[in-house]
Amino acid sequence: MCEASISWDKPKRFRHVCPLLVETPDGLRCSVNTADVRPFWRRAFALYGGALLALYLTAAISFFIFLRIVGYPVNIFHTIWPPAWHHLREARGNFFFNKATKAFASGHPSEGVLYLSNAYTFDPANYSAGLMLAKNIQLGQPNLSDSIYQQLLVDHPAQRTATAQEWFRALLARGNYPAIQQLALLQVIDDAPHASVWMRALVLACRQTRNDAPLRALRASTHPAAQPWRMLIDVELALNSGHTDAARSVLTQVWGPAPAYTVFYQVQNLIALNDPFRALDLLNIYGRRLDDEARVTLQLEAFARLGSQRLLQRQTDALLAQAVNFPTVKILAAHLIRHPDSALLDQVYAKFMAAKYPVDNDSAGIYLSLYCAAGVAQDWGKAHAITGVLRQSTGGSFVMLGLMESFFRGDGGQTRVSVFLPAMPMPLEVTYALLERYPGSVYVAPTAHAAR
Repeated sequence: MCEASISWDKPKRFRHVCPLLVETPDGLRCSVNTADVRPFWRRAFALYGGALLALYLTAAISFFIFLRIVGYPVNIFHTIWPPAWHHLREARGNFFFNKATKAFASGHPSEGVLYLSNAYTFDPANYSAGLMLAKNIQLGQPNLSDSIYQQLLVDHPAQRTATAQEWFRALLARGNYPAIQQLALLQVIDDAPHASVWMRALVLACRQTRNDAPLRALRASTHPAAQPWRMLIDVELALNSGHTDAARSVLTQVWGPAPAYTVFYQVQNLIALNDPFRALDLLNIYGRRLDDEARVTLQLEAFARLGSQRLLQRQTDALLAQAVNFPTVKILAAHLIRHPDSALLDQVYAKFMAAKYPVDNDSAGIYLSLYCAAGVAQDWGKAHAITGVLRQSTGGSFVMLGLMESFFRGDGGQTRVSVFLPAMPMPLEVTYALLERYPGSVYVAPTAHAAR
């Protein structure tokens, strides 16, 4: 009797793995003597391996059919071949990312955010999903938004510049100056092509928090990228400590080769120190070291400080002489936020509204910029007309614009314009103008409980 076959429910089946087992009138018997018995491992492995492979293929094919019925963009190879399983994460992430895109397009933002959350959870390597999620929850869940931005910086170093810029815009809109200090200090060193943008952000954040420690840290850095900023930092520290005369003497000099923001900073601060003539002189001396938008912004600022309506009007006429464009309206809207002027507002508003630009992702920020300029000037007729255009074009309720109107009217006691800015995507210069005009109190980060 073959003892190995006894444990089988049907002992005859044992012959699949041992051909030595034969059937006799006395039952199943081994056909050789005990000393001659040998194992048939190949047969055993083939039998059990084949059975397991069949079960695996059945499960994999069933799972593939299920995924395709749900709508995941996968092929049979992704489910059968284990090294290709990472494509399943990508497929699930892309599936929910596409559903999120459709939800946003159809006007269902809450549903879109839920799908984005699923997309990023299933596939953390999906940069687009993570970035879109961070941008869409920054108003309601700022802490979570910041943590996603931070993770994106770590997980996607190739996209670091774009991620940092998006995060900065979110932080600036919320007026989160302590976080801007940390981010800008790193990016001044790490992002040399955009160092001027980051240095401007760092100066603003240090002024708003009244904490110049990041500036001192940059001043003490031995990194080559920190060297061009030393003179600017010395002037800023002198201004912060009340040494205005010492700062002015340096500002009136022609500085050597340096990043573009050093020129902007020098001219802007001379204007602030009530020396617009010297500021305009330096602007002419430096020439093309500043782009056209920065140069015109500073010229308008200097003319306003001089109180010269004639120069302001001439500059405005020159800007609006040709077909109105978005950069022109952006510059003028930012200027009108800093220096309300009903006559100039009438001119800019009439020119822009006559162009009848359709409301889209590019033009919406310009409409909102002009709305804020009208709100600062307390011109509710223009503000309501702009709201009407936005509402008619998009079908939205624009409740936030009503809250902004209350803010501009001084109702409700709110002093921080940054409470509203995350919901109003506008050009960076307009955001700067609003934050300079309405700095409010120093930012206090919301607690995790408040974020929920």
